Amino acid sequence: MSSSSEQSSATHGIRAPKQERSQRSFELALDTTLELLAEKGYAGFALTEVSKRSGVSIGSIYTRVDGRDDLLRAAQSRFQERMLAEHRSLAEPDRWAGVPLEELLPRLIAEFAELLERQGRVLGAFLQRGAVDPEVARAGKVSYFDIRDRFIGLLLSRRDEISHPDPVRAVGSCFTTVYAALARGLALDVAVEAAEGTDMSTLLEDLGAMTLAFLRTDAA
Repeated sequence: MSSSSEQSSATHGIRAPKQERSQRSFELALDTTLELLAEKGYAGFALTEVSKRSGVSIGSIYTRVDGRDDLLRAAQSRFQERMLAEHRSLAEPDRWAGVPLEELLPRLIAEFAELLERQGRVLGAFLQRGAVDPEVARAGKVSYFDIRDRFIGLLLSRRDEISHPDPVRAVGSCFTTVYAALARGLALDVAVEAAEGTDMSTLLEDLGAMTLAFLRTDAA
């Protein structure tokens, strides 16, 4: 009888491995998929190139997935696990113990921007694919909400340093603004040319100042 994890994998077009060696080969194929997405985007991603670069045969890949899109979704899951682990470490409240809000905000935004920039090419490929692939979009939303909730949770742990009459709303608006500005500045979901002319150092400085001023306002 199949385990629940095996059934879940099969349901999503990804079959559980029969041997440990098969799992290692598949993980190599997934890592190669992410490398290709970083280099060429979704348009330049092909199973034949994954096989050639990873040394994993096309036949072996097809024992685990039904095709290109299933491999992409499996690679997205692997990518998100890594990215979320980084963000969870970044937004861990204990990491910022004793750091005042006026110092925390600009540093948090700058480190968040660094994370997005480092992962931007792959993240952008998934964002672009998500526009036409509901499963990729759905998985991306789960990741986005996890990041949003941790960002908000960290700032709300400093509620006593926030003067805004509605801290939950204010912190949520700060995240939405920061994420949207960074996504545009780094051209995560559009052509790279869209980011030309963006001075990231100025943008980060202004985002830190604006969000801090908003959280410190006592106006309704």
